[in-house]
Amino acid sequence: MRQNFLQSIVPIAVSALLVLATGVSAEHSGDPKLHHAIEKANSEWAAAMKTGDAAVIVAPYTDNAVFIGFDGTCTQGRTEIEKMYRARFDRAGLANSTKIDSKRLVVDGDLAYESGYAEIGSLKDGKLSTNGGRFLTVWQRQTDGDWKILRNVVLP
Repeated sequence: MRQNFLQSIVPIAVSALLVLATGVSAEHSGDPKLHHAIEKANSEWAAAMKTGDAAVIVAPYTDNAVFIGFDGTCTQGRTEIEKMYRARFDRAGLANSTKIDSKRLVVDGDLAYESGYAEIGSLKDGKLSTNGGRFLTVWQRQTDGDWKILRNVVLP
């Protein structure tokens, strides 16, 4: 499993780092659809983690999207990613707090690379326990000009 993770993440990470180092800043991309898609997805993720609405969380994903968890687990396809979130809610419950901080966005043609920090707070034994980490989200421009999530990677 670890090797599958490395085979999946290394090309994405290397590509993203190259783009982040040399790409065009999103502020200069001139694509308001991209900015709207990211703001909408991030704010809806934060709210849906508190309500358990997995369908809202996966709405911005492409049908063939891949979600890579911090442990290297790869979940392929929007339907499977939705099942993964539902299982997470069944196992860990709803989030009591959420935070998402999109720090950098770089556009390279029909792909955009968003990186930042996110965290989820949950009550455990009456105390708020917060888990957070870095993320890399690869957005893909669709034929209609809208942007959808192609890859979402939770970085260790």
